[in-house]
Amino acid sequence: MRVVKFQRVSTSHQEIENQTNALDKQIELLGWTCVGEYKEIVSGVKDNRPQLQKMIEDARLRKFDRVIVFALDRLGRKIVSVINTIHALEESGVHLFVCKNGIDTSTSQGKIFANFISIFSELERDMMLSRQKEAIDRIRSKGGKWGKGKLISQDQRDRIVSLRSQGLSYRGICKEVDVSLGSVQHTLKVRDMVSV
Repeated sequence: MRVVKFQRVSTSHQEIENQTNALDKQIELLGWTCVGEYKEIVSGVKDNRPQLQKMIEDARLRKFDRVIVFALDRLGRKIVSVINTIHALEESGVHLFVCKNGIDTSTSQGKIFANFISIFSELERDMMLSRQKEAIDRIRSKGGKWGKGKLISQDQRDRIVSLRSQGLSYRGICKEVDVSLGSVQHTLKVRDMVSV
């Protein structure tokens, strides 16, 4: 059985080698022959995924029989993307094997289970983003810090816009509202984009 490894991490701070070791062990255990690998450092929600596209193209050329991946969310974080990838592989006669869950799309149970796992992966990501947004909004409402700088409240944004409409300079607004020049520029840029 000719197999290729597909590995993805979201950032360069994450280790792809953790996936590599697990995949190598599984390939050896099943007696498959690894004929290639595709590695990505990109968010699973992105649409521009060159290595994923290359793997699908190679599948169409029948360069391998099976793709092995550590977890289904390594293929993507959007249900539609994962299902489309699995479908594109299946159309080419290539099956998917997911180490973490033991999913094998060469079986009907494996196909059904892969779809369920995709649904829960997207749900998990949506919930995480929702919690993150709620936390940021809570911090902003209290005038707290988030990331590198101090977040500004809606009252401060309104005051920036008001002072600018009165003709005050950017630096003057910074002193008056006690915010950075970048915050003033960003607030006015967003206002201009919304008013267009």
